[in-house]
Amino acid sequence: MLRTSIQRRLLQQRRRQLAVPCRCFTNSIDTNDNDNSVTIGDVTVENPPRGRSPHLLVPNLPRLRDPHDGRHDSLPPCHLSHLRWMMQKDLILRQDFLLLGPPSLARDRRHLMLLYASLLGREVEWVSITRDTSEADLKQRKEFSNNGTLYVNQAPVRAALNGTLLVLEGLEKAERNVLPTLNNLLENRELPLDDGSILVSPDVYDTHELGIPVHPDFRVAALSSLSAGEDATLDPPLRSRFQARLVSAVEIGDMLVAASSRSGGKINSTDLKDIVQMAGEVPNGVSLESVHDAVQYLEKHHQCISPISALDAHGINTTGHMIGVGDIAQQLTFDRHVRSRGNMLNFVETESTKAIQDLILAGFECGKRAVALVGPKGCYKSVVARNLAHILDEKCELMSLHPDVTSRDLLMTRGTCAESGDTIWRATPLTRAAQEGSWVILDGIDKLRPDTLASLALFIDGLAVLPDGSRFQVNDNFRCVAIGLPPTEKSWITPEVRDMFHWIKAAALPSHELRKIFTTLFPKLETTILDKLLALRERLEEIVIDSAAEKEALQLSLRKLKHICRRVEGRPNELSHIVRSTLMTNFLPDWERGIVEECIDRCSISSPKNGARTQSLDSLDDLLDSCKRTASNPLLVPNPRFEENPGQAEVMRDILEAHNVGEKALLICGYQGVGKNKIVDYLLKKLNCEREYLQLHRDTTVQSLMTSPSLDNGRIVYNDSPLVRAAKEGRILVLDEADKAPVEVVALLKGLIEDGQLSLPDGRMLCYDNSTSNPDIISIHKDFSIWALVNPPGYPFHGHALTKEMSDVFSCHTVPPLDVESHKRILMSYGANVPPAVVDMVVNIWEDLRIAHLRGAITYPFCVRESVNVIKHMNTFPDDGIEGAIDNVVSFDRLDRALSKHLHDIFSGHGVNIFSHSSTSSRKFPGLVKGGISTPKTRASAPKHGKIDPNNTPHVGGNTWAGGTGGSDTAGLGGRGGPYRLDLGHPVHQISEEMKAEVSEESKRRAKEMAAEALDKKLKELDMGKLDWKRYEYLRNQVDEPITQLKSYLKDLKKRSEEREWVKHQTTGELDENRIVDALAGERDVFKRRGNPNGINDYLTKSDPIIVRLIVDISASMFRFNGFDQRLERLLEAALMMMECFRDDKRFKFYIIGHNGSSAQIPLVNPELDLNEATQLRVLECMVANTQYTSAGDNTVDAVSIAVEEASKGELIIVISDANLDRYGISVDDLAPLQSPNVHAHLIFIGSLGDEAAELANHIPNKRAQVCFESSKLPLIIKKIVTNALS
Repeated sequence: MLRTSIQRRLLQQRRRQLAVPCRCFTNSIDTNDNDNSVTIGDVTVENPPRGRSPHLLVPNLPRLRDPHDGRHDSLPPCHLSHLRWMMQKDLILRQDFLLLGPPSLARDRRHLMLLYASLLGREVEWVSITRDTSEADLKQRKEFSNNGTLYVNQAPVRAALNGTLLVLEGLEKAERNVLPTLNNLLENRELPLDDGSILVSPDVYDTHELGIPVHPDFRVAALSSLSAGEDATLDPPLRSRFQARLVSAVEIGDMLVAASSRSGGKINSTDLKDIVQMAGEVPNGVSLESVHDAVQYLEKHHQCISPISALDAHGINTTGHMIGVGDIAQQLTFDRHVRSRGNMLNFVETESTKAIQDLILAGFECGKRAVALVGPKGCYKSVVARNLAHILDEKCELMSLHPDVTSRDLLMTRGTCAESGDTIWRATPLTRAAQEGSWVILDGIDKLRPDTLASLALFIDGLAVLPDGSRFQVNDNFRCVAIGLPPTEKSWITPEVRDMFHWIKAAALPSHELRKIFTTLFPKLETTILDKLLALRERLEEIVIDSAAEKEALQLSLRKLKHICRRVEGRPNELSHIVRSTLMTNFLPDWERGIVEECIDRCSISSPKNGARTQSLDSLDDLLDSCKRTASNPLLVPNPRFEENPGQAEVMRDILEAHNVGEKALLICGYQGVGKNKIVDYLLKKLNCEREYLQLHRDTTVQSLMTSPSLDNGRIVYNDSPLVRAAKEGRILVLDEADKAPVEVVALLKGLIEDGQLSLPDGRMLCYDNSTSNPDIISIHKDFSIWALVNPPGYPFHGHALTKEMSDVFSCHTVPPLDVESHKRILMSYGANVPPAVVDMVVNIWEDLRIAHLRGAITYPFCVRESVNVIKHMNTFPDDGIEGAIDNVVSFDRLDRALSKHLHDIFSGHGVNIFSHSSTSSRKFPGLVKGGISTPKTRASAPKHGKIDPNNTPHVGGNTWAGGTGGSDTAGLGGRGGPYRLDLGHPVHQISEEMKAEVSEESKRRAKEMAAEALDKKLKELDMGKLDWKRYEYLRNQVDEPITQLKSYLKDLKKRSEEREWVKHQTTGELDENRIVDALAGERDVFKRRGNPNGINDYLTKSDPIIVRLIVDISASMFRFNGFDQRLERLLEAALMMMECFRDDKRFKFYIIGHNGSSAQIPLVNPELDLNEATQLRVLECMVANTQYTSAGDNTVDAVSIAVEEASKGELIIVISDANLDRYGISVDDLAPLQSPNVHAHLIFIGSLGDEAAELANHIPNKRAQVCFESSKLPLIIKKIVTNALS
């Protein structure tokens, strides 16, 4: 309402500018059939080229079909001027020309080009340029047949030979050095072709009668976008060959006249002026054609929608708003009866779904072929589109999209003929729908690159230009519903894309409509349970999490609620467990889990009471019998070794009950080694179920997930993948390590799971509803299911966040770490010769490791797989002892001093001394890389630093080089007599204690002197005294462990950011399976290789670093009460930890800002400060001095407000303070800036008088505040905040 009233006031202020008599444009276009001439303005062309097949190549779109209908007489003067200029360049001066302008006017430029060709009867060849455009697309494409290799001319060559107008749309989108292929064709009308022939200019041909002459009427017309303030991005040699003209936005007055002439008179002049005025105020202008669409839309439905909503539906605004259910004043009406049959099975119509269907129909009825339905995941978008097609009795196909889809893949795929082996082209669902006049759903347009999506603009306008060289007018009955997620910061809805669709916003359904849906679908669902679920949904909607993606993952979408209701309908007592499994609370970061748990508790969804546990699957005979199958191929039924235990039996019962109620897709999540595969295989064995297995990994592609192409006698044969076999035969497909594959690969399964359709690369389609006899339709068996096994998202796991991206599509199940009883039972089954007391010890050690991981003290989750290996080793080699067996597990951690210490404390608490076992001497030196035993090659003499090896070659046993190991006299490791330690990263070779004892007392004394001198020199470099160093070293040791952990995590983030992707269209590398037919035909750029693709946009690799701000309380109370609870010491440790972790990492900009009673901003650290031990100590001393000498008072609120206001989106702000706020009248409401959704803001209270800190933290929403009174816990809390904010 506020936006509407503001717009209205602006319009009232400026309507006077439009209150002028409408001027009629003179008839400036004349096509004279008598003398075959065309006149535009004052330019006349006699006998313009008409071409050889005008019915095929001359544009004939609906708005161009009748040039004498009066529309062109009302063209704006600027458009008439552009047409006149184009005819001058094309037919009089015979020059290649280019129309350029803002991206928002791309549709106008395209319409001008089509209108020009239509008026003159000019034949057109059209090429939509994208990043995937290659040389073969511009010259000749090879096809393979029994007669050999055929060279098929592409659009530029066809245009040159036939004298047609070649239109290159989107020059700026091409990859570098692709378009220069055409430079000589542009300049000299010459082009060498791959088949050995050469195109030459008419003059050259007339002189030599050699080559193939380029037709004299051949011309190149290009379209390019150029944003304001940018230089042309074209290669200078290419740019210089074009004559360019800037196409600017139509002036408001001319736009009003043009809109009036198109209007049918059904809306009043005020509304018409409103539309034109608002359109004219959009920066960089809007397409005149889009304004015409908005006017037509408003005319049809002026009683139901406002002018603003009509503009929003066509993307004409600066806010990104789209038309939605709330914009409809009254029910939309249509010219024809739209309901021919009822809804789909299990589709429950509500007011909102009916309104969305009406909005889709309204867009189609007003001439738009393509409607974009944009909304969050799981909010009925695709099902509403399919139901509307069902109601209208329209054939509807689904086309699931992913980032690897190219502009060519959208229209056609390449294959070979099964009989002859010839290369052929197959139409995609999109092209089939355009040819047949049916419907298509493009699911996932937000996943496409903007240039790929924009390449469909001409197709949606009505002219289909296909990769095989054919073209056709799109059937008038063709309809496309494109589905996407709402845009984020970097919007996929570019100005060019905005003009292509009719935009509709889909929002989550209100609670009363959800109630109607679930009471209809699940009639046995208890009312009280449904009430609790809807209340929980509303509470989760209100929460504010640090990023939109995380918030979406925590919300209960319509899909998630369906999963819960389907399972809880028969298990009402399991509501709490099912809700937590669906939201994956076990694997959420601490504070997010706290938020969700608080919401669950407030909705009275209590944790289940401890009842009788499932001891084994034998107690579930009835459930097993109802799901058992008869295996036709027993070899596909798994037969694992499995020891039944209560913990895993509970998980199997949970999975089995979900499977029994009809869940077709299960997501089974757990840490490594907790038995996910064992559980699944044993359950399938008990069910006598055939299994198809797919191990996913980094290089898994969409192609390999669906088919496996191979070459057989010159034909490409597509072998069914395990996915296709499972779908056909009704088997269960197990996707192992599903989180290791690219998310978009697994996300492609959404169409198969939710919509029941999946198009295969060979042209076939998997489909549940096969009512036709089409051999390309493969019926999906009713028993087909998908079980995906994944690890939790985030560090230390290397997988993708599949649980966040796809959890609403699957029924979610968690596999927790084993309880003590179950763990012991499994270990006993593997250790018949191991004493029970030792088994108990191992179980208890692993339980302590689990608790340490849960607290965040260690990052690696030790698992049952490792404890089983320990017992196996002890069972077979008892003489090695428990230390020797456990050493095989913990050797990974020897190099991490802090972690080694923590593990040592845990193991030694059970009497196991893991890092001082005497079997090898090197075990006495934890933290070093084992290099073996060394015998020095020389006698110990005088200590020295040693020579510097520029190649850093490992040196062992000598006395020449600094940084060697196991030698004598020089600085290094593992040797004897050296002055000090020096680690250059090589494996450490250790000498014996006896050899160390051979060093003379004089050498030892001299070595000590040299070490002291080196320390003094280092301290002078740092401007530190010995006392300063001891103070710094003491503080550093207090936070050594969390520093190591946080640095390890940041290092892992860097590795992830540096991961390479598949770069395609390469001439060397691995064969791209998507282009195997191109390879067969002899194309060169059919390979792919790992690299950094152009345009990569990751926040860890882009030039702008992440800003981290630490806001510290250095007020008087910190000093005064430090003796009471050591709050100042905790503050210093936290500041030191963060300085140590961020000081050398260029990906971050780190600030420390203090506040006290004197000031709200006291700069302590900024990115320009060179942080080292000395400067860090001075920062800490400055903090102490401020607390000691400042005046009493508190500026916490101002400090937080300033930090949030100054922060840009995505910054991390950590505020550390005591809770001495009530004294100054500071309340929870004053800390509202912490809730800003634009930043990651967190408050940590490290001191309190009484319960003030706990009270404040409990009342600050969304767990944005925590309390920490233990020094050992503060670094861990900060580490968790940092790691989760950057995940």
